[in-house]
Amino acid sequence: MNYRQVEVFKAIMDSGSVTGAAAILRISQPAVTKALRLLEFDLGLQLFMRTTKGIAATDEARALYAEVERTYFGMQNLQRFAGGLRDRKQGRVVVTVIPTLSVAWLPLMAARFARTHPGVTLSLYSDNSADAVRLVGSGEIDIGIAQIRSEETNLARRKLFDLEGFAALPAGHRLAAQSSVSPADLADEPIISLGPADEFRRRLAAAMEAAGAHYSSVIDVSLGLTVCAMVEHGLGVGVVDSETARLRADSGVAFRPFAPRLFVPIYMFRQRNRQASGVAEAFSASLQPPPPFRPDEGGAPPGPARRTR
Repeated sequence: MNYRQVEVFKAIMDSGSVTGAAAILRISQPAVTKALRLLEFDLGLQLFMRTTKGIAATDEARALYAEVERTYFGMQNLQRFAGGLRDRKQGRVVVTVIPTLSVAWLPLMAARFARTHPGVTLSLYSDNSADAVRLVGSGEIDIGIAQIRSEETNLARRKLFDLEGFAALPAGHRLAAQSSVSPADLADEPIISLGPADEFRRRLAAAMEAAGAHYSSVIDVSLGLTVCAMVEHGLGVGVVDSETARLRADSGVAFRPFAPRLFVPIYMFRQRNRQASGVAEAFSASLQPPPPFRPDEGGAPPGPARRTR
């Protein structure tokens, strides 16, 4: 029994005649009759009794029809789903981002994408950069958005935007009166940092070393928001990215840019030899950079962030 035979059988049951089935399917009556005979032969069942008035369904046909209806509509749904995959209207995308982008930026991107792709399921996770690289590289995650080192050769990547580094200072701190902070300004300051693998920490430590200033990390934490909370309680100064600074812009923490300014690129990456689905491609194409953060404005002004050139 094949799908065409099922279509013919259903059309006969729906219309009550071979003539009606031929009209529904837009084929000839002999073609309907032939398909019906082949179906009865394949099943070893007599589905219709031939009468002077046409055909009448047997008990076996009526029982089969109930099952066919369930299967037929299931096939139609499958066809619609496959069409949705082709047209990038259905499917599932699994994404992981670094924590700083998961609070405000990712929900905004997901909302914009969902409005234009209501049939697509988004599974969104937050991981540090190292775990994001590992999960995407193993094929467990479709798309990663994070810091990434150049030696990750098993990943295909595209730069999305830069995040800027800011000094996080307790309210009333001497450096809060300045418009910017230099690496030398942080000499002898107790610094609250993200882990040693964080790119902002690595770049600032290198800049301070070049300026002859010692990078003194007194507390390491896993989240930029925790850095800000520690700073607010007077435990030291911190180094956070622009998205974290935006989230804490109205708190008791003062944020100042570095001079020279400090940027870390954020990449979108996928497994190199894995063919991306249509919906994954559509999600990737929909991503936009966050607006720039400027201290003392109490929020994000409009306009694009710094893009790759």
